[in-house]
Amino acid sequence: MDYDDIFGDDLIGETIIDLEDRYFSSDWYSIKDKPIEYRQLYHPSSTIPQGTIKLWVDIFPLSTPANLIKEYDISPKPTEDFEIRVAVYGTSFE
Repeated sequence: MDYDDIFGDDLIGETIIDLEDRYFSSDWYSIKDKPIEYRQLYHPSSTIPQGTIKLWVDIFPLSTPANLIKEYDISPKPTEDFEIRVAVYGTSFE
């Protein structure tokens, strides 16, 4: 969703992740760090992807203590200011 104040919240796109397939896969459980995936986001009115989401999936039993689950900092990087300078040489008007 694009959460905006002016025109209301609109659906950007969605993806489907089959958690059951991963939960019952012994290969998926044998990987210590789960692989990063890039999933296409599709809008119901289009066959063209509307963007990509970068993610990984972890599944923990409810009995797992919260202090044993590794937390990741996913906050965005701070913005930086840049200055771009362009020099143009050898131009002519015809």
